Amino acid sequence: MDAEGRTYLARQHAAYPHHLTRVFYLDRAAANAATVYLQSLSGGLTQGDNVALRVSATSSAVAHVTTQAATKVHSMDRGRAVQQIELEALEASHLEYIADPTICFPRSRLVARTSLRVAADASAIIGDSYLWHDPGGMDAMAFDSLISETAIARADGRLLALDRSRLTSPRGLAGNPALLGNYRAFGTVFAVGRGTFRDDVLTAVRTVLAGLPDVYAGVSRLPAQAGLWTRILATDGASLRTAMDRTWRECHRLMLGWSAERRRK
Repeated sequence: MDAEGRTYLARQHAAYPHHLTRVFYLDRAAANAATVYLQSLSGGLTQGDNVALRVSATSSAVAHVTTQAATKVHSMDRGRAVQQIELEALEASHLEYIADPTICFPRSRLVARTSLRVAADASAIIGDSYLWHDPGGMDAMAFDSLISETAIARADGRLLALDRSRLTSPRGLAGNPALLGNYRAFGTVFAVGRGTFRDDVLTAVRTVLAGLPDVYAGVSRLPAQAGLWTRILATDGASLRTAMDRTWRECHRLMLGWSAERRRK
């Protein structure tokens, strides 16, 4: 916190293709909460890219980090792209990292790894989401490979939860009931700490997702009463965004006691 009791950006280092905006204070209900937008100066991820991001929140900070827009993963002749994100919520802080969807083009290959460390007196909400798109308009092909991993641990490294998925389908995913059926987008939200293991929190998050059109979602507890996680399937990007936004906003309200303003993009 700075002299006025606000969360501030103490240190930053950004190399191509990343750029960080200045800190914005967007929440009228909590003037101390900071929002930072992560911008990309490139046209997306291409073969051979290996990009990394590290965000650390300390000293009772309340920080929301998001992206400027969706990230494209372009078609590849060989190799793959790798994205590694390291997040830390320490010293009674609250950290949120909610990225816009990653759009996988035909013949793209992506490995996305996220690690989150949360102190016992801290909390976090993190979310990622993916959809696939054939710019040729044929909808005949999906990505070649999408491998994602999220590891959640205490500050001392003790593992709390590990979520891994691997989708490979060069012939396409649409209409294949063994994979995702008619759903063409999916996302995951993890909420850790601040009583998120309670029954009323679980019920509240399920309620805000109930009845959403073109969405199939489930909410479950994480091991060791660490929190909860939500997995969302959607028929398109718009439905996915709505479900992800509702999940984040409800978790935020229940954890911090006030409602977040919408993040304009």
